[in-house]
Amino acid sequence: MTQADLTEALQTIHDELESGEDLDPHEVEKLRKTVKEIEAALARHSGESSPLGERVSESASHFEQTHPQLTLTLGRIADMLQQMGI
Repeated sequence: MTQADLTEALQTIHDELESGEDLDPHEVEKLRKTVKEIEAALARHSGESSPLGERVSESASHFEQTHPQLTLTLGRIADMLQQMGI
């Protein structure tokens, strides 16, 4: 998986959050913050290990029942971050 794949997955998350259908506002805000951190880490591309992948996985679990597509995309992002060492 490449950085372009990750960027595409992040765009999918942005699109899902913009639709805002039946999403808990508190969880949406947490996810938006995590997405911003991912984007900042990609901009730095420091290669340092961080818990971003873990936070993405945690966010995914909150949406598992109500938004399965969002959950799948978040899972892909978490996997990509771990593979990139971010």
